[in-house]
Amino acid sequence: MPLLRTVSVLFSLALVLNWDPAIAEEAPQRVVSVNLCTDQLAMLLAKPGQLISVSHLAADETISLMSADANRLMLNHGLAEEIFRMDPDLVVAGKYTDRATINLLKRLGKPVEEFDPATSFEDIAANTKRMGTLLGNGDAAERLIAQMRVEVSKLSLEYQQNRPVLGSFGTNSYTSGAGTLENDIVGKAGFRHLGDEIGIAGTTRLPLEALVLANPDYVMIWDRHSTNPSRSAAVLTHPALDARFGEDRKISADSRYWICGTPLTAGAIQRLQDAVRGKPAG
Repeated sequence: MPLLRTVSVLFSLALVLNWDPAIAEEAPQRVVSVNLCTDQLAMLLAKPGQLISVSHLAADETISLMSADANRLMLNHGLAEEIFRMDPDLVVAGKYTDRATINLLKRLGKPVEEFDPATSFEDIAANTKRMGTLLGNGDAAERLIAQMRVEVSKLSLEYQQNRPVLGSFGTNSYTSGAGTLENDIVGKAGFRHLGDEIGIAGTTRLPLEALVLANPDYVMIWDRHSTNPSRSAAVLTHPALDARFGEDRKISADSRYWICGTPLTAGAIQRLQDAVRGKPAG
């Protein structure tokens, strides 16, 4: 059974099964998450009734893999006042969560744990283990980590110098390179990331002209942006993009697997390989 389906079933069961109170006694009992990525980690690992609220972003099916699960919980908008009224005994957040919210919650005496964004599958394992420890569910975290590692190992292709080059291209011409989760996923799927190849580190803008001149074998565009009418997405329908790459070399990717580093991210490898399979290299 795929990991996403497995955890969805487990989350549903956790809402109705009774857990041993003695096991949960030392763990926080009223956990609130205010970040899309910690939302999903917490939903994967929280015990019944332990997670009382996640951010409203987690309920958005276009960016969250666990939107159905999130909609069973109270949703928040990351405001210190609303979080404080929930009387949490633990708040989990991202490193880049609004500082005013985090600082005020800390001044009000609420415990806040901040997570760095995952930039590799090893980071995902570390964050998953940490979340499991915080929630008093370390055994479940270890099981998820082990299952993720098996899936990643099964899908990962042996490194080859001549493997195809894949570039990513997003709204406002953003791409990624070395030191990013995207680069790790692309590498494990059997490709070289264009950003890494041309010396990009982190996430930055790549002019369309530079992408066309670099001429990677494939260019990956996030599916949720492909029909976006905004000005920021206009570059994704530029005639030069179609003229250079055509449909055979353009890959549509489900960004929900890439936005946040969780054990579910392993699914991005399989989906990328499936999307490229049968398409000729340029």
